[in-house]
Amino acid sequence: MSTSNHLLVAPFRKGWFVGACVFFGVPIHGWAVEHLDAVRIESENAPKIDGDLSDDVWATAALIPNLTQMYPLEQTAPSENTEIRLCFDERNLFVSFRCFDRSPDEVNASIMQRDQSVRADDYVFILLDPYQTGRDGYYFRLNANGAKGEGRITSFLSRPNMNWDAIWDGAGRKTEEGWAVEFAIPFRSVSFDPNSSTWAVNFGRWLPRAQERNRWSGAFRNRNSHKLEDAGSLSGLSDLESGVGVDLKPYVLGRHQSGSQGDGYDFDYGADLFWQITPNLTATLTWNTDFAEAEVDDRVVNLTRFPLSFPEKRDFFLEGQEYFEFGPASSSLTPFYSRTIGLSQTREKVDILAGGKVTGRIGKLGVGVLGSYLNNTPLLEEDQVGVVRVTHDIGEESRVGTFFSYGDPRTNRDNAVVGVDFDFKNSQLGDGYDQINVKVYELMSQNDAGTHAHAFGAWLNAPNEPFSYRASLRQIDELFEPAQGFVKRPGTRRATVGVQYEFYPDEIPWLREYSLETSAVIITDLENQTESAEWVPLEFAVDFESGDEFLIFPEWNREVLDRPFDITNNITIPAGSYDFSRLVVEIETSSHRPVSLELAGRVGEFYDGYRHGLSSELEWRPSAYWGMDAEVEWDLVDLPHGEFDVVVGQVGFRVTPNSKLSWNTLIQWDSMSNNVGLNSRLRYIVKPGSDIYLVFNQRYLYTLERDFVEQGTEATAKVGWTFRF
Repeated sequence: MSTSNHLLVAPFRKGWFVGACVFFGVPIHGWAVEHLDAVRIESENAPKIDGDLSDDVWATAALIPNLTQMYPLEQTAPSENTEIRLCFDERNLFVSFRCFDRSPDEVNASIMQRDQSVRADDYVFILLDPYQTGRDGYYFRLNANGAKGEGRITSFLSRPNMNWDAIWDGAGRKTEEGWAVEFAIPFRSVSFDPNSSTWAVNFGRWLPRAQERNRWSGAFRNRNSHKLEDAGSLSGLSDLESGVGVDLKPYVLGRHQSGSQGDGYDFDYGADLFWQITPNLTATLTWNTDFAEAEVDDRVVNLTRFPLSFPEKRDFFLEGQEYFEFGPASSSLTPFYSRTIGLSQTREKVDILAGGKVTGRIGKLGVGVLGSYLNNTPLLEEDQVGVVRVTHDIGEESRVGTFFSYGDPRTNRDNAVVGVDFDFKNSQLGDGYDQINVKVYELMSQNDAGTHAHAFGAWLNAPNEPFSYRASLRQIDELFEPAQGFVKRPGTRRATVGVQYEFYPDEIPWLREYSLETSAVIITDLENQTESAEWVPLEFAVDFESGDEFLIFPEWNREVLDRPFDITNNITIPAGSYDFSRLVVEIETSSHRPVSLELAGRVGEFYDGYRHGLSSELEWRPSAYWGMDAEVEWDLVDLPHGEFDVVVGQVGFRVTPNSKLSWNTLIQWDSMSNNVGLNSRLRYIVKPGSDIYLVFNQRYLYTLERDFVEQGTEATAKVGWTFRF
């Protein structure tokens, strides 16, 4: 049999074996788990965290002599060597990476700011799974500048949730041999079982100019480099101290406002209290909560007839967010959407007087409990709202869970939601690294009139290589209403399916891989009458060895309107059935260059007219100390009843004198409202957990006379300080 025929037949032949394993629940391991014995040191011998690996203690630390390449060539030697050393004292885990590079001048280090995307840079990371569940863990990352990033990892997410912040230390520097970094992670900053001396861990390195991923354990191309299922083991972590387990973070702020939100000065204060009830269960209490330092939302013009959801950016709700995730992650059905808390139905601000949260694990139980006490407004009485989420681990990777919420943060009505879900997962099928994930779920809501309504569905995903597939079914009753959640299209049934096959043409040196994919979505009402349909007959995607990417696909759509749709203030699309198609082309240049570009073009029909559009994103990183990015999205809509165009643009500037001081400015504008928004935020990290913020917001109206009319100004100075006990 030829190689090409073998590539086509193998996935289907393997599929019979995978199906049998799923049916009988049999995991098959295809490799030995890596193991490392930790070396304990005395506190007085701890290394100084400065990126200089000359400290004597590193010579006696546990050694991992090199990593293994997982992409593009799995289970092979990396193009550049990496030496990792590890030790610990009673309070901290210390890890160093010595990253060798035969071309040290080509090491990318364009980011210095904490929590910034470093996809353009060389970086290394640590994965920690103290409970060895393969489900929940921690991600810590450094580049050669010592730019820190940390996140939470769950089985629901393909990438770490980088909204989580922890107190830890790290530093990096370039060397004649390449570059080096040091991590110091306090044990009290992560949850762990004090009765177990073994953790699951993994280590990785990204080389952007070669588009190469290396990992310590489970270095297979089929795997996600941030997942925990393939982690190795680290033993010997005993007699660890976590202190009393109390962090107190008070804040004070001064604010000046002018314009539509009022005029004058304001002084305020409040506090957050973090109590580690056990090493794996944390309580968070907040009083007089303020979110002045939260990032602003990206501006969007909605050309659909459905509401939009925006990501949560407030620290109190982001902390432990993973413990409230339910069913398949979806932006169109979410039983707990924390953005509803703090805004009324008319989008007026509602002060959160106090809040409390308990998140973590109790044995095989995952626990998330949240409550908020909301202030009076002219339209909303004082209210208390709460959410409870409990999961129970089953087997090696699966779990069953429940969900309950009570209260309506946006109206004075009562509302309750209950739900159950089951998440089956096996990531070691077939030859040991195939994976499949199946989720089933049901939710029921009840309002103060006693009306019951349901939402339920199932979801299947097998993200394997070269053959992957996915499918889902979902129904949302017309009256289903989670007051603390988000529903995009009630009263509908939705079915999706997608199949992809990837090719790796070794005979073409400049081509890394290409893929073919087909997908379809159909949405009907509860009488099975089509409301929307989308079909992509063939999507062709190419990844080049340079890191550049190309994508092209045609798309066919059907929309059935049972009532007229006002797409703008003066243009209405009549009720009726519409079939239309378009062609989409996307180009993305490799981010490791100082200038990178993402460009997408759309041309085709739109309802009973046409819609042509262009989206572009330009990023310029001339140095680690400053950079900028610009995004523009333009759509020209030509309909029988009128023509209009929409432009949404933003420009961002980043200034980072050092890893502790950063200044970010974002300017946004859209042609529909002609509003210009400016958000400028200065942050100084005095020490991990203690910050000073200066935030300036200003709004303008761009008039027909091409003049800017100021509509409101807000300037805030905020100091938050963490005291650990």
